[in-house]
Amino acid sequence: MKSDNQLIDNPVMKEKETLISRLKKELSKLYKKHAKSKEALNHDGTPRHNSVREQVKKNIATHEAEVQRLKEEKKHLSENVDVSTLQDYRSFKEIDNEGKYLFDFVTTSVWNARKKMVHWLRPFFDCDNEVVDLFYALTDCHGWIKSTKTEVIVRLEPLQQPKRRLAQEQLCRKLTALGAQTPKGKWMVIEVGESPVRK
Repeated sequence: MKSDNQLIDNPVMKEKETLISRLKKELSKLYKKHAKSKEALNHDGTPRHNSVREQVKKNIATHEAEVQRLKEEKKHLSENVDVSTLQDYRSFKEIDNEGKYLFDFVTTSVWNARKKMVHWLRPFFDCDNEVVDLFYALTDCHGWIKSTKTEVIVRLEPLQQPKRRLAQEQLCRKLTALGAQTPKGKWMVIEVGESPVRK
């Protein structure tokens, strides 16, 4: 379904602003160059037209005129345009409410799961201002999975700091104690340990 709102920021306006910004930077360099250049004079005391200073002056005048022209053009542009009037743009589609509800549900579920896990981790780690960082360190650990007839064993690599590793081990024991099962009825076992692959 086509959305009623087909307005976007005018891309021409953005182009003009980019050009103006670029020209202003160039002008800034030209002003500095002009200030440093020496004035070259003819025998009669008039400025030489082909001197570096005069060339810079002409460039400054050209750039300033261009900036002024772009500013005038920008004044007559509207900030928003209907997307259907532009080439290479497709109409905005209205987001299906059901899809949005599903996305919101998943986002909320992930957020709630993170919040719950941090809550479970907190009693095992006394640095309250670092507990969220520790949770993210745990979820970022490498690990290994082994499936038997009755279990799915998830082994996480141990964290380096003893205090953090102890909290990691205790949380893994708590998660295992919850008795979670896969859809086929295998028990989830979460543990901390070294690589099961022999070196």
